[in-house]
Formats: sequence, C-alpha cells, structure tokens
Amino acid sequence: MINGKSLGPVCLTGLAIASLSCSNLAKNSNPNIVVILADDMGWGDINANGNDNISTPVLNRLKSESLSFDRFYVCPLSAPTRAEMLTGRYFLRTGVSSVTRGYENMRSDEVTIAEVLKDNGYSSGCFGKWHNGRYFSQHPNRQGFDEFVGFPVGHLGYYYDAWFLHNDEEKQSSGYTSDFFTGKAIDFIERNRDNPFLCLVTYNVPHSPFQVPEKYFDKYRQAGLDSTLSCIYGMVENMDENIGKIIDKLEELEIAENTIVIFFSDNGPNTDRYNGGMKGRKGSVDEGGVRVPFYIKWPGKIKPSETDQLAQDIDIMPTLLGMCGVKYNPEKPFDGTDLSGIIKGNQKEFDRLIFSRQGNQNLEECNSSVRNNTYRLVLTRRDTLLYNMIDDPGQLNDISFNDKETTGTLLDHLVRHNEELISNYQPVTTIEAGFSEEKSFTLPVQDASLSGKIRYSSIHPNQSHTENWTRDGDSIVWTLNIVSKGTYKVALQYGCTAENTGSQMELVTGSGTLSFMISEPFESEILPERDYVKRSESVERTWSWMDIGNVELDQGREEITIKLVSRSREEAGLIKALKFTRLN
Repeated sequence: MINGKSLGPVCLTGLAIASLSCSNLAKNSNPNIVVILADDMGWGDINANGNDNISTPVLNRLKSESLSFDRFYVCPLSAPTRAEMLTGRYFLRTGVSSVTRGYENMRSDEVTIAEVLKDNGYSSGCFGKWHNGRYFSQHPNRQGFDEFVGFPVGHLGYYYDAWFLHNDEEKQSSGYTSDFFTGKAIDFIERNRDNPFLCLVTYNVPHSPFQVPEKYFDKYRQAGLDSTLSCIYGMVENMDENIGKIIDKLEELEIAENTIVIFFSDNGPNTDRYNGGMKGRKGSVDEGGVRVPFYIKWPGKIKPSETDQLAQDIDIMPTLLGMCGVKYNPEKPFDGTDLSGIIKGNQKEFDRLIFSRQGNQNLEECNSSVRNNTYRLVLTRRDTLLYNMIDDPGQLNDISFNDKETTGTLLDHLVRHNEELISNYQPVTTIEAGFSEEKSFTLPVQDASLSGKIRYSSIHPNQSHTENWTRDGDSIVWTLNIVSKGTYKVALQYGCTAENTGSQMELVTGSGTLSFMISEPFESEILPERDYVKRSESVERTWSWMDIGNVELDQGREEITIKLVSRSREEAGLIKALKFTRLN
C-alpha cells in the first residue's frame, strides 16, 4: 500500500510539452489494461495447445493475435501467484506462504500495480477471486483498486446466486459466477472508457467444487468424457465465451487498439488430465505444476507470434509499467524483470533462472525447483533431481548423477535463493481490525483455532463452518490486533434445529464475558445440489444471524472466544461467523 509517499510518476509519451500534466498524458495516450486470470486451469486446457477434446475458440483466437509466451511460469498454488502478479516480488517477501488460515495474507504495505497505476491517472477494478487477505487493510480497495466485486478467500462453496463483496458491502449475485463477474467487468469498462483503466478479471474456474450450467456439462458428457472432465472443460468453455464478451466490448467501444489484454492461469491443472505430457499438476514444482499459457495482445503494438523467452508472474508488474511508459522506483525492489523490450521485439531473448517453490506453512518442508533454458533441477525432502528439458520435456530421466557439475551449480543457486527468502519471511496471520474508518468486520470460523471435539465441516477450512459442538467447555478462538478502541454490536451467524436450542454459550473478550443462548431455531439447509462430482469442500448452506449483545474491544492484542458452557441437547448447533458492527 502506498502510504503518503510520492511515486514520482513520469509518463514517457515522447511529447515535449512540459506544461502538460502527467494525468492528461495518461488520459490521452496511456493504454488500458485488461488482465484475465483463470483458476486451476492447466496449459493443456486450451484447444490450441493440442487438446482436441475441448472447445476454446476465443482463447485460440487470442493466442493467434497475441505474443504467446510458450514458457511462462507461476507458483504451484493460487495465493502466491496472485501476490507475485500484484507486486512483482516473490510471494514470501509479501507475507504470503500458503492458501488459508491467514498464510494467504499479503502485507498491506506492499505496493501493488493497481496503486502505481492509480497514482498515474488510472481507474482500477478487480472482479472475481482475490485470495490475498480478507480483512480491512488487505482488501482490494486498500490495495489500489477503486472497485471490487468478488470474494476474498480461496474458493467459493456455491457458484449460483452467490454472495459477494461489492467493495465493503456484501450483496447477493444472480446467475453463474463467471457470467456475473464478466458483467461487472464490462460495466466497469463502459464507465471508464474515456480514461485509462486497469481491469483485473479473476475467474474462479475451473476450481472445484465442480459446478457449471447444464448445457456445457452435457456437451462433454455426450462426447464420452467422464463427469470430472466434462465439468472442467465445460467451466473453461463458459469462461472462454465470457472472455469473448469482454473482447467484443473493447471493440464495440472502439478502445481495443489502445488496450493491452493479458490472459494466464494461476497454477497447473487441479486434476490429472491432458497437459502436453508435462510432469506434475497443481501443487507441484515440476513443469506441469507451474507452466501455464500466457498471452499478451496490443493491436498494432505487439506482433502476434510465439516466444521461447523464459518468463514468470513476477515479471507482469514491471513489464506492464514499462509498456505503459510509467516510470516507478520501488522502495521494495522488484524480483521480476521488465520484458517490454522482448515483447516489442527490441531485445533478444536471454537465459535466466526461474525459481519455484511450494506454498506451504512449514517452509522447511517445501519442495522447490529452478529452471533455465535447458534444465530443471528439483529439490525435494528426499531427492535432488536434474532433467534436460529439451531432450526430456516429460521429466522421465533424472540425469543428476551423470551431470554433477550442472546439478551442483543449479543446486547452489536454489539453496541460496531458498535460504534468503525463508530467513526474511514474516507472515501476517494476526487479524487486524478496529480501524476508525472500518464500519464492521466479520470473523469467519476458518480463521479461528478450534478446541476439543469441535471440527470444521470440511478438510478445507475456507468457506467451512464449525460443527460437533457436543462437549461443554469446548471453544473456538480468534487472535486479533485491534487498531483503535471501540464499542461493537456483535451478531452470530448460525444454524440450529428446534430440538437443539437452549444451549448456554459465552463470548469472551479482554473486556469481559457476554453470556447468550441460542434460543431461536433456524433450520440450516444445504443449498440445492449442483455438483457434478463429489466435493471435498464444505457444502454451502443457508444461515441466520442473531444479535448477542454489545462488547468493548480495547486497542492492542485481543483474543475473542466463543465457548460452549452448557449443552441443552445432543449438539449446540452450527456456527459460521461473528460480525462486529462499530457503535462508537
């Protein structure tokens, strides 16, 4: 976040009229930017990449009209990739190390591309999945985006008529998520057609749970594919159509010639499926886990072709600033490289080292790898493996024993890289709340610590609720840092059958204990079945809110606890979240 410091913007337009302000230059000539990001889509999920089982006519055409980076690399998991894209810095430097329980949070003092462009006259909007922190200072609105419509966590539980944040307000959408995000992005583009803008469209497909409108699923099932592939390819085809709507809108508004369009994915495929014969999938540091499609289009400025230049997500921010003629001297240095010279054809391709590491909360147990033009070295907890990626692109033959010199050189680079990042890593897992301008904040149970027999409704805490409140004395605890003292009205998001009402509970804070009872029943119903494949995520349900009283939160460290004091029946109910609304 930019906190009162001047970025010293300089717009390189070639105009020699000193009296013109930078903002006017940006309005007249700076290109618009549309970045489209898929979620869990592999390199092989595009027809143009040799997959005859999927239909992606829009992405096929976009590839043919773009500079396609054939060897473009991201992180093995979602939140790290997004942090690197936004900042141009390795994800561990930003505070991110994993995808949940606060380890997805990006520090608020990181400067994002949206903040730099905003300081140079751009409007900015983000539509879809954020996944770099859900709390006030990490929210897209405080990270440079004027408008945000989407969800802040790692995945949704339900893809129809879902609840999303519109800036800081929660609103229910209508229809299928990809269609909804596209409509909001198009609306933003229409409203900002006369000004330079950054539009980040972050679809949540083909991430599970596997839900897609029936016509897309049926098309692939009738072609003989199994339910998983039919849903995944249907989700991608629906996204492909939506990307076409965005591109068509740019052309309709006659701004396509002055708009840079980028498409890529956040990691490798989330199932074992066609991926060009590459080894690895989502979560892996092998080629298939981190190599994704990357297309960049700017009509008349970028020659459609293909490049073998090694590139990665940390290059996106410095490259786009270079393409837009925005000069920026970061206080926190970029790890990425400005590849605008490669893209414009003014620079020869060059060799470099591409580092990859798993997103994991235990940093010492993460697999990692390093790639150059010829080799990939993979370091696991048990092995050091070397592959010649030209002769053996599927990584079938480890040659580390036969080429000890290359193995030693690359291993030295990788170990030093890992040690430097790990030694300086500072997570931001403590929740910060209570900002004076923050009207309310919500604490979902996924960010709490559970005790006793209480458990999450899924192995994935994201979007889960707590259940099995069956033993007196069990509790859940959130740890916060309260920025400014205040009095709050507290509400509980819950479900409880009529026969289970009457349990006595406590809300414990540093200022005292608030006793309450779940006395009003609410039958929490599972939403209508829309999954085509059995899910591992928590089911999505209906919920109710009940007021439980007012509390005072003091500035500083605060532990907030919900405790079951006395169970009235077999189970006290289901608990999803607490909401604190500031009174003063």
